[in-house]
Formats: sequence, C-alpha cells, structure tokens
Amino acid sequence: MSNVKEIWIYHHSHLDVGYTHPQPVLWELQLQYLNQAIELCERTEHEPEKAKFRWTCEATAPVMKWLEASSPDKVERFAKFVRNGQICLTAAKMHTTPLCGADQLARMFYPVKKLREQFGAKLNTAINHDINGQPWTFAQIMLDAGIELYTTGVNIHFGGIPLPRPRAFRWQAPDGRELLTFNGEHYSIFTQFCHLWDQDLAKMKKGIDTYLQRLEREQYPYDFIYISSTNFPLFDNTPPDEELLEIVRRWNEAGLGPRIRLATPEMLLEKLKSLPREEIPVVAGDWTDYWNFGAASSAEETRLTRRAKQSLKTAELLSAFQGTDDERERELYREAWEQLDLYDEHTWGANVSVTDPDSRFTKTLWMHKAHPAYQANSLSGYLLAKQLERLAGNPLQSGKPEGVLLVNATQVPQKLDVRVSEEFTYEGRHVAANRFKFQQNNSDTDWTAPAIGTVELAPFSWKKVPYANMKRMLQETVRITETAIETAYYVLEFDPATGRIRQLYDKLRDWPIVDPHSEWTLFQYVQERVDGLKMPEHRTTLFPRDVEKCNDSISCWNHEWPALRRGAERLTACRVDRHDSGATLVLRWEAPGVEWLEQRITLFAASPRIELIASFYKQDVRTPESVYFAFPLHLREWTAKFDSAGTYVELDREQLPASCKDWVTVDQVVSIYDEEHGVTLACPDAPLVQIGGFHFGKEQREIPRNPRPLLLAWPVNNYWDTNFRASQPGVITVKYELTSFSKYRVEDAHAAAVEAGCPVQLYPAVNCPAEESGVWIEINNPLVVVQGCKPAEDGEGIILRLMNLSEQAEQAVEITFPGRAIRAAALTDMLETAIGRLEPQGSAVGFTVPARRLVTLRVQL
Repeated sequence: MSNVKEIWIYHHSHLDVGYTHPQPVLWELQLQYLNQAIELCERTEHEPEKAKFRWTCEATAPVMKWLEASSPDKVERFAKFVRNGQICLTAAKMHTTPLCGADQLARMFYPVKKLREQFGAKLNTAINHDINGQPWTFAQIMLDAGIELYTTGVNIHFGGIPLPRPRAFRWQAPDGRELLTFNGEHYSIFTQFCHLWDQDLAKMKKGIDTYLQRLEREQYPYDFIYISSTNFPLFDNTPPDEELLEIVRRWNEAGLGPRIRLATPEMLLEKLKSLPREEIPVVAGDWTDYWNFGAASSAEETRLTRRAKQSLKTAELLSAFQGTDDERERELYREAWEQLDLYDEHTWGANVSVTDPDSRFTKTLWMHKAHPAYQANSLSGYLLAKQLERLAGNPLQSGKPEGVLLVNATQVPQKLDVRVSEEFTYEGRHVAANRFKFQQNNSDTDWTAPAIGTVELAPFSWKKVPYANMKRMLQETVRITETAIETAYYVLEFDPATGRIRQLYDKLRDWPIVDPHSEWTLFQYVQERVDGLKMPEHRTTLFPRDVEKCNDSISCWNHEWPALRRGAERLTACRVDRHDSGATLVLRWEAPGVEWLEQRITLFAASPRIELIASFYKQDVRTPESVYFAFPLHLREWTAKFDSAGTYVELDREQLPASCKDWVTVDQVVSIYDEEHGVTLACPDAPLVQIGGFHFGKEQREIPRNPRPLLLAWPVNNYWDTNFRASQPGVITVKYELTSFSKYRVEDAHAAAVEAGCPVQLYPAVNCPAEESGVWIEINNPLVVVQGCKPAEDGEGIILRLMNLSEQAEQAVEITFPGRAIRAAALTDMLETAIGRLEPQGSAVGFTVPARRLVTLRVQL
C-alpha cells in the first residue's frame, strides 16, 4: 500500500521559445496565458486554500514581457495573486543550455531583483524543465541570487536523469555550498498519466494507481507527490487549463485516492525544509547535459554566437572604462545579450523539423531561431567598433590612418604579429561608417599576409602604434621539408601523397603526441553514420523512443547501434605555406558528406600553440550523420578536465552519477593528460567533444580509461529527431587550438582558452603621431580570473565577475586600476546588491576568494 497521502499538482505552461508556434506568436500567447491565469485566480480567491487555482510562472522572460505590455490596474491584479500565493514567480529566465558561460548565466537572474522589488515576492525557487542538466557553476549562481530550491523535470528523450526520481537531494556547488534540489518527473506527467483530455475519473484512477504502484516498488520515501500538469493537446507552451480544478474537485469528492490540490514550488520548498536533513542526500558534480549535442545541428550559427560573446564582452570592458554615449547605446548592449540568450535557449525550431524539414512551418521557426545568432553577431560588432573608435579618438572622416590600435581585453599577456587589412591602409578618404562594416571578429588570421610588426600587450591593456614605428621581432627558425614542418616546439610529419599526419612530436618533452597505432590521425576528418547494411539509417535506430518508457524514466537508448565511420577519401592538394609567423600545412580533400574539405594546420615559430582550422561545404544529408575531428593521443593512465561555465570539471569524478559522460559541452577548453604529458584543446567555435573514443548513444556511467585515448572534436551532427535541424548544407568553418604540456595546471588551460577565443583586437588609429598605451586592470593572482567586466546595471561603477580556479585553496587577490583612485568597493551578490564593503588602498583593492567560488566585485572609480 502506498504511503502517499496527498498529490500536489503544479500547473504551468512549459516554455519552449518555438517548437509549437513561431517565436513571435509564442510570446504573444504567453501574454494571454498570464491574463487567463489572473482570471482563474480571481474565480477562486475566496475558496479554501486547498481549492484555489494556482499558476506557476516557470520563467521570468514571459513575465517581464507581460509587465511591459500591461496596464497598471492589470499589474495590480497580478500582484494581488503573487502576494496571496496563487501565482508563483520563479527565478530562471528561460530553459537554457550549457552554451551559456558563467557571466551570461548570472545576468539571466537580473530580472529577479526587479520582480522582488516590484511585488515583494520571494522568488527563491528556480525551475528547469525538459533540459537534461546545467553547468555546475549554475548551482552557486543560484545560491548567490538567493535561490533556495531548484526543481527540474528532465525529458529523457535522447537524454537521461542523473539520479532516481522523483527525489530531493542537496546539490553541492563547486565551492562546497548546498542547493536544495528536487529531481522531478517529466513535465506534464499528471496530465498524461490521468488522461485528463477524457475527463474520466476511472481512467484518472487507473493512471494514478499505476503511478503509485511504481513509486511503491521504487521505495519512494515521501508521503506526498509533486508533479506537473500542462494543458493538452499541446503539452508545451500551453495555456492554463480551465477544467483542471473541476476534475480535481470531482476526484476529491469521489474519494478515489490521495487528495489532490494545486501547489507551487514555494510550497514544495517549505515541505522539503520540514523533512529531516539526513533524509536528503548530498551529491556534488557537474550536471552534464545530454541534449546540447543538438547545438551542432547549426554549427555556423553556434560559431557566430560564441564569437559574438567575445566581441560583446570586449566592448563591455571598454564601455566600463570609457562609458557609453546615451541610453540608446546601453539598450543595444541589453538587446545583444537578449539575442544571445534566445539562441542559447533549448528549443531550436519546429516540432516537425526532421519529419517535415521543407515545410513552411519548419523553415519559419528555423529563421526565427537563426536570427538571434546573426542579430547578436552584428550588434556586438557594432558596439565593439564604436568603443574602438572612441578609444582610438578617430574622426568621422579623414585621410589614411597613421597607425593601428591594439586591444588585449583578457587577463593573459599576448604577443602578436600585426597584419592589417587593406581597409586600414588604402589611400584616399576614410570614414567611420566604412570601418564599422568589417568589425565583426568572425574572420581568422590570414597567416600568409605579411606582418608589419610584432607587438606585446599586457593583460587588459591597449596600444596605439604608428605604422612607421612597427618593428618585426626576430623569429625562431622554422624548418620545412617535403614531409615535415619543424619549429622550436614540434615536428609535424606528414605524407604528401596521402595527406596522413604521421606524427606530431613534442621536442621539449621528447614525446610523440599522436598514437601511431590508431586507425585515425591528428585532426583527421571522420564521418559517422548508421551502417545501413545492419540497421535502418534512421534516428530511431539510435533512440527507439517509447513515450511510456520515457515517462517511467526507463532509458530507450540503443547502446549497440551499428556505426559506419569513414575518413577523407582522396587528397586533392597538399602544400606548406611559409609565413612570418611560422608555417601552415594546407590539405584539401574529397570526403564523405561534403563537397570539399580544407584543413589548415599552423605551427608557430614563437609559440607552442597549434592552430587547426577546418572549412568544408556540407552536403544536404538528412539521414543521421556526425562529423568529428580526431586526436589520437599517446597517453597511458589518463585524466580529463573540461571547463563548464568557468568551473573546471574532472571527467566522471566531478559529474553527477548518471549525467552525460559520453560527450560534454566545454565552455572553452578540454585537457587530457597522464602523469608525464598532456594536451589542451581549445574550442572557441564548436563546444562539443567526446573524450576517450566514439561514445554517442552508449549512456556510459563511467568512461573507460583505455590507454591511447581518442579525443574527438564534434562540430557537426543531425542526430536529434525533433526541433533541431535535419541538415545544414553550406560552408562551415571551425577553429581549434592544441597545446602540449608536462603537468596539468588549471591556470595554463584557462590561458590557452583565452588566447584561442579572445584574440587581440586590431583597429585603425587615424591620428597616431606617437605610440600611446594604457592598462585598465592588473590582477596579481593567475588563479583568480575575470569572467566578465561591465558597467554596473544601476550606472554606479564597474562590475567584475571573478572565479577562483583553485579546487582546494582560497586565494588572496589584489586588483589594481592603474592611474585611477577607487572611491568605493564592495563584494555583491549575483544581482549586484552589496553584501560586504571593502577598504580600497588608492587604486587597489584586495580580498580573498574561496576555492572555486564565483564572486562579484563592484568598484567605483
């Protein structure tokens, strides 16, 4: 006999920004839904507490849009039901993906502060439905935003759940604090179990009894159930169900089982807090997401957004110290981040995107999804150019510029060989509008163009250098033969007839990096498909979905699906381009799944970085397919670490038990190493990697530590069977950077990520009679790194988001703003509210950061 005495139903919409409706239509519907919720609350406001209608706003984005569109009297009606608990406001902006970095995730909670102030609401709970996890950093961001309870409703379609459900646990954040978390059932489960569309008490009882029996078999520990109800026939993006309370009333009057009432996350929080602490286990680790493999179904747009974020963060750093012209410019920063948030939201397109890829509905929803990527990229380029114009002091119209402005917006010292575009140097009239059109940070360096000089830049610094003052530094010799490129760091051996990389040898460590016994070789293109001779080339071969199994948390993965993997088939060109910075091996291929493929492997004379760029014209392949670039490594007992929204996570050991191990989403970088050697792969454009071998669909609880592991960069796939794109024909370009090392140090991995993802900005300096330079920030501890620097939301000072990379030790840090006196300084929460004043000393302020803690600093200069 079940010990469940009461069933709590939380009623909500389940926000998908797309999927069921075109995105603009969806936002309008969400406004209507809140109006409906108010009306249903009014109908029952005088009923007993257990008979009231209750509505959960599971995301702040629709609420903020509704507030902008609503009259004061309607807002007051809404406020009344927030105050009496019938409408629950929760704190997450949207159901988002691990494409978001730490600073971006923190910004997503900014509406919480306004909503708390406007309504006096707690907003101490947050919800994520559908998605399969969040970066570990997310836990401490929520804690610092005042969130006490995080609830989820994982959809295990092409995914998985990390722990038994429904259950509560305490999610231990990277810094050791604990966030109460409820690992809930799939959203809409109550609606589905009870067949609410039939309004039949007998069917309802059968469904509830079946569910209770399952919970009893699984030794469910609580005397209540907390499950979701959305409105049929949509299940996603649904309005309030006007018949829900009536069927609940009929059930309770009939006495057919546990009493049912509508509830909210805030009510759940109070219920869980009443349980003995020892009954709620503590679990630590990254909640590594399964679903984000779908982001590789739009590789070019993912690349554009990742580069847009770097441009935007650079522009914000400059605006923090230079200011902005007006409110319009400030609004453009908000709009750019809004577009990035929309792209990173979990819903990629139409529910029929794979079954009907050529329908107008599919095309419409994809255009709306792609638009934020291009909009954000354009806006970030404009804002960066505007700040660079301001820093350079450029007039709107002039003759040929006299020099170049260089900006290092990172915490890592950078040295570069300066190459300037003809747009910088042509004779005749120059106008600012012309410069704005090419500042997009989307193009990679053309190493074959001549360098006019070499410049070193300190962290967070800028220089203006006249062209006449540019000087080339002497470079180490690069030796080139018909079969090898040799620098002071590496020897790259290749076969000019087949294009195969025979070896990459690390001279400093006497280490052959590439496993010579592997079927694959360095940066080798690999196409993966379902082997059609063994099973149908269909996505159901990968995941034969059964809705009832998924609703009962039973996996549907086919762990043994037959894969057919092929490399490039014929080399059509092979050459080595010598240039001022080193040498580039250029390989051009015929390969399966693409019209053409070109790979460029660049070794530098004065740097241990290896740049790897692949460009290809993707064919319109609509059967399941992946594209990888392989890195077979000569390692023994190895470990791997990847950065998840700024927190460096050890594979397996620091992941929630049954979260995704088969692949991971890196914020910027992954490292794999043994006791003597290792490599770091920076992934500025494409965040997905598989560590240790080809793992898609294996649903492994732990990755085998076989010697000679295969690291796989995974920029492209179309495996998802709904809402992600069925194919992505056209040109795709992705960049990676590889660096070897002897001993892993997290600060070195971070530096490699920064150099690859945020290169020095170059811009024309019209009036540049002499060299000028400046430094904005100095930080004396490489383990305390900046995740973001921006103007404060209220205009009072500068906000620095800082992460302690150290896993075990708190770090003392001093931050200096050269040439500027600090008027006031304080540590704040994630919403920029002061929590502890600091005493600055002139232009410097010092404090300590706990191990792995993300902190926010406000300074007023």
